[in-house]
Amino acid sequence: QIDHSVTQGKVEIVNEIVGFKCLHYSVTESNGHVEVTIVKKAPQELTIGVRTVADTAISPKDFTHFDDVITMTKRETEKKVQIAIIDDDEWEPDLDFFVELYDPNKEEKNDRLIGDDTRCKVTILDEDFPGTLGFDKTEIKAHKSREKVDIYVTRSDGSDGTINCMIKTEPLT
Repeated sequence: QIDHSVTQGKVEIVNEIVGFKCLHYSVTESNGHVEVTIVKKAPQELTIGVRTVADTAISPKDFTHFDDVITMTKRETEKKVQIAIIDDDEWEPDLDFFVELYDPNKEEKNDRLIGDDTRCKVTILDEDFPGTLGFDKTEIKAHKSREKVDIYVTRSDGSDGTINCMIKTEPLT
């Protein structure tokens, strides 16, 4: 979860009654679901619609579409909603979709509730790419007085499975 009060996309228009606790959630594809938290700010019973909206991530390929009406009692201040994430074996870049709140009593259900905090972004992090290995530095100075040199190999652009490499040193002529 990313706290929206410290990110660049600060909330300018706040819904006085309800909103998301965080405006940006990140989840690994293998996690299987993402849990978003809805916060009720007024001490009243509340019925709202919650739905997913595709962006670069689409349903049903990347996540399971969610569209439901939830009720929060006067005493409830938070409600958690789980949205299923689809784990496949193909590598793809990180993908996004949105979760938004709407008034289920309106005939026109295309409009979300007013407020920047009534829509949150979910980023699906794909960890199917094994990545690439490379040296941390391309040039390292070795001194004759030292017995060894530390050379670091880094893994970037992926995290799936185990990857290996062979390293060989050759004397300079």
